[in-house]
Amino acid sequence: MRYMFELSGEHPDLPIWEAESLLGERRKLLERDYNLAVFSSEVDQDDFADRLSMSHFLSEHLASIDPANIVSYFDNLDQPRNRTLAVRVKVTEPVKGKFDPVGIAKDIGEVVSKRSKINLERPDTRYRVVVGEKAHIGREIAEIDRTQYEKRKNRFLPFSSPISIHPRLARTLINLTAKSRDCSILDPFCGTGTLLIEAALMGMDVHGSDLSEKMIEGSLVNLAKLGQRARLKQLDIGDISKFGTKFDAIVTDPPYGRSSSTNKEPIRQLYSRALKSFSENLEEGGRVGIIVPDLDALDITGSFKTIRRTSFRAHRSLVRNFVILERS
Repeated sequence: MRYMFELSGEHPDLPIWEAESLLGERRKLLERDYNLAVFSSEVDQDDFADRLSMSHFLSEHLASIDPANIVSYFDNLDQPRNRTLAVRVKVTEPVKGKFDPVGIAKDIGEVVSKRSKINLERPDTRYRVVVGEKAHIGREIAEIDRTQYEKRKNRFLPFSSPISIHPRLARTLINLTAKSRDCSILDPFCGTGTLLIEAALMGMDVHGSDLSEKMIEGSLVNLAKLGQRARLKQLDIGDISKFGTKFDAIVTDPPYGRSSSTNKEPIRQLYSRALKSFSENLEEGGRVGIIVPDLDALDITGSFKTIRRTSFRAHRSLVRNFVILERS
């Protein structure tokens, strides 16, 4: 299957990394254009389409052609006469002004309407045309509802904290870390439960812990508000073995040592203890996705290898560093 991702463009790395992670190791990049990527992969769309957080649309890729040939492509398109269709045309930023999306859509409509009925509201098939260096044509699989993440912002939940990670970024971190939705996953600094919620919504086996009883209780309230469940324990980071299982993935946004409490423990010491505990409680080949304010605060030992790392400016005064590690 060839998949066409219309990436969000909100970060130079994270959107395409998310697509790559969800498609598995046997994927192959076929086309790359402005905020667009085409991959071949054997992974079924039902296994990942609803997990996407940093794409706008996912389509089955049909062709990447010279923009001058868009209309002729649709003139020769094999579309069943008894099925309705719609075509959406998007011109990307670098070539805006060079191509007219309304005019292209009108020309396509004139040729396809000779054989098929057009229904712009509820078509049987919706085609996407993204014009950049090439014209990339796809049959739409899913439009990603990114408004859902705004609705799940921590401030709209019963138990909140001003430093909670945005749900969209939480899901991205999980997608970069958990290799499938069948993973057992742990957030050992669960806080208000944002990462727990996103993992639970994707159907994962979710565990959480925190040193603070207040955070455990708050996470349970927030999970219940959204109809989700997780196994939670009040534990120090060094005691997560008390869950009695090893995890496929650990994802976490630990205390930064400023407005968050570290129980007066120096931040570097806390992170060092955390990595040791992660190594002891992670399956071989399992991954850690962690967000830190300072990459130098993490002392990566021989137990882990770094898979990915990048920075994301959450706002003017806060940079979140995404680090993905794999247990050797």
